[in-house]
Amino acid sequence: MVTAALHDASGVDAGPASVTRRRALAWCAAAAIGGVGGVAHAAVAASPPSASPVTAASAHGAPRIVVLDWPLTEIVLSLGVVPVGVARPPWYMRVDGDPPLPSGVTDTGLLFQPNFEVLDALKPDLVVITPLHAPLRAMLERIAPTLTVGLFGRGVDVYAAVRDATRHLAQRFDRRAAADALLARADAQLADATQRLAAFRATGRPVYLLYPVDDRHMSVFGANSLYGGVLSRVGIANAWRGDTDPQGATQTGLAALARQPDAHALLLDVPPGVDAQLARGPLWHALPFVKARRVHGLGALPSLGGVVASMRFAHGMALALQEGS
Repeated sequence: MVTAALHDASGVDAGPASVTRRRALAWCAAAAIGGVGGVAHAAVAASPPSASPVTAASAHGAPRIVVLDWPLTEIVLSLGVVPVGVARPPWYMRVDGDPPLPSGVTDTGLLFQPNFEVLDALKPDLVVITPLHAPLRAMLERIAPTLTVGLFGRGVDVYAAVRDATRHLAQRFDRRAAADALLARADAQLADATQRLAAFRATGRPVYLLYPVDDRHMSVFGANSLYGGVLSRVGIANAWRGDTDPQGATQTGLAALARQPDAHALLLDVPPGVDAQLARGPLWHALPFVKARRVHGLGALPSLGGVVASMRFAHGMALALQEGS
């Protein structure tokens, strides 16, 4: 049990909040994927939704839930619970979108600037937030009981925290069976990926997990990130050994990625326009994994998601590295 994953709303500093706000804006700009010179694109098919199909924003008798975070929205949907309101539904569909959000869900405003009049009109039974929403909690509590669920923090294994949060929310919504089924599927996906990557593990090559920023910088995901947790659980070393932020990521210059000359690289997404920058960028083409054509594009994945996102990554990673071994 990762006790740090389920926080009280107190004790949140401004650092992680600013990082998350900047990353949220970056997510919104990353709706399309382009071809990058030297990248082999794997056909990443998302695993089918693990919960029962969701077709309505609020079924008769169902609790009225508002969620002010996109990874938590994914988790709630994966349990078969449809919120009556979420922050910027179109943005959720751009940065994650699996499970899909029904069209009738109300837009409650920005992630950290919700429309309180809209929230009050929805008459929710519960509002689900993150520790970064701590400054808003007192106002939200005037509208409905408010539950704080954290997925990351210093020293937190994000993969384990996401699983714990899934069980916690399932218990709150009386969806334990749905959580059990979802986590069983995730375990089966990991077991399948582990088996399929036996030949790659035998090479001993580490793997970088990258999100391109521009032709000189990358966001790199470390061992304590969601996808770093998947990587370690299939027995593959993470090529990034440097420091990371509370979500398990950091931004670095391309030169730092030359320190592991035998590494492969997985690109989680390529923002519009960055593909062309990389294709003509000399620093990118000088990297050992680009020269050796050991770069694999996985398609659009959220920087931080839930169990479903981890399954999509495991599936795409296994396809890409199986072909590259």
